[in-house]
Amino acid sequence: MKTQRRIFDLRNSLLWSLALLTALSFSACSNDDDDKKGEFNEDITGAYILNYGTYSMGGASVTRYDFRNDKVTNEYFENQNPGMTLYSNIQYGAEYNNNIYIVGNVTDELITFDLHFRPTGNAVRTGLEIPRYYVGKGDYLYISCYGNDGYDTDMAKSYIAVYSIENRKVEEKITVPGGPEGLAIVGNKLYASLGFSPKIAVIDLDSHDVDYIDIPSVSSYLQQDKDGNLYATLISTWTDPSESTGLAYINTTEDKLEATYSLDGISTSYGNILSANKDLSTLYVCAASWVEDTPGNWVQKGAIWAFDTESREFEEFASGLTGVQGVCVNPFTNDVYVMLGISAIEAGEVSIYDPSGNLFKTIEVGISPYWILFLE
Repeated sequence: MKTQRRIFDLRNSLLWSLALLTALSFSACSNDDDDKKGEFNEDITGAYILNYGTYSMGGASVTRYDFRNDKVTNEYFENQNPGMTLYSNIQYGAEYNNNIYIVGNVTDELITFDLHFRPTGNAVRTGLEIPRYYVGKGDYLYISCYGNDGYDTDMAKSYIAVYSIENRKVEEKITVPGGPEGLAIVGNKLYASLGFSPKIAVIDLDSHDVDYIDIPSVSSYLQQDKDGNLYATLISTWTDPSESTGLAYINTTEDKLEATYSLDGISTSYGNILSANKDLSTLYVCAASWVEDTPGNWVQKGAIWAFDTESREFEEFASGLTGVQGVCVNPFTNDVYVMLGISAIEAGEVSIYDPSGNLFKTIEVGISPYWILFLE
C-alpha cells in the first residue's frame, strides 16, 4: 500500500547511512539454523518464509522451516543454488501447478522456480510495472500491477497483467484503475481489491470486461469461503482514511456487498494479513498500526484476531505483538504462523501457535517476512 511504502521510505532514509552495507549483504542466520548448509535438499516439506528484504536495498531471502523435523534453513535459495543470489525484493510468492512463482520489486519481475527453489527460466520483466500479487487459472497467471505512474497518483493506469505460462510472457493488460492488490478467482470471474478506491473490481475472464462492487473503504486482500463467497479486508490509509475497518463479505453469485464486520486497525501491511484455516471455519486477521516506537523507528504494534465464519464474531488470538507483519495458517497442521519484523534492516521472526493460541515455537528468519507458502 502507498501508506506503508511511504513509511518504509521514511525509515530507510533515516537509517541509510548506517545500514546500507549491512542491508545489501545481510541474510539472517540464527541459532535455530540447523539444516546443513550447502547440501542440496531433495525433501520439499516445509514452510517457506518469503522475506522481503529492505526496499530498494536488497536483502531478500527465503527461510525454510521443516515443520515435520523441526529444522530451519536460512538463506535457503542460496543453499539450493550455490553462487546465486536473490536481487529483487520479494513482493509475493506462491505455488501454482507444481511451480513456485515469485513477483519481485526493484527489479519488477516474475521469477519461476521448481518446488526445490531452482530457477526454471529467465525472469520476465516486460509488461510488469510494480507487480503486487497474482492468482492462477489454467495456463495463465493474473498479476495485479500498480503501473508506471508510481505511488503518488490515483492509480488511473493500474492494471491486471495476463501472463501466459506456456509462452512465458505478458500477453495482455486489463486496465483496472484504483491500484489492484489482492486477487481471487471464483468461477470465471477475477476479483481484485483496490487500495486507492473503495471498490472491489470484478473482471470477466472471457471478455475481460470490468465491473465494480462498492464497499465502505479501500481494501487490500481477499479470502474465499467454503461457499465461494469472499471476505475482503477493509483498511484505512493516509490517502484514503476511513473508520469502516474490518471485513467485508461479498456475495459472488450476485456480486454485491452482503455484510461488514467491524474490527479496529486492520493492518495496512502488504504482507499476508488475512489467512484461513484448512476447513475455512476460521479467518485470522492482522490488526496492527504503525507506531513510532523510538525517534525515527516505526514498528507495527497490534494483535491477531480469529473470526469465526459461522458466528461471524471476532476473538483475540494473539495480543501485544510488536513488529507484526502478517499471519498465515499451515494447511497441513492448522498451526498459525505470525510474522514479525521490528526493523527493515534486521532479522525478523516467525512465532508459531497451535490452533488454541498457545505459542510453542519462534524461529529467526530474514529481513521483513511477509509471506509464507507451505509444501509437503
